[in-house]
Amino acid sequence: MKHDEEAHRYYYPVEGRGDGAIGGAAAFLAIILVPAGLYTAWNTVAAWISSLFFS
Repeated sequence: MKHDEEAHRYYYPVEGRGDGAIGGAAAFLAIILVPAGLYTAWNTVAAWISSLFFS
């Protein structure tokens, strides 16, 4: 029985491994996409303002 007790410490149920994977992927994408979107939006606004004054 000692072997079973030792093995139990390293056992992780398979059904619990995917919990939060979608949320983690969404957070990872948000970390990348939010700054990229802000950068794109700022460049669009800056180009629009520039075209108003310098065209």
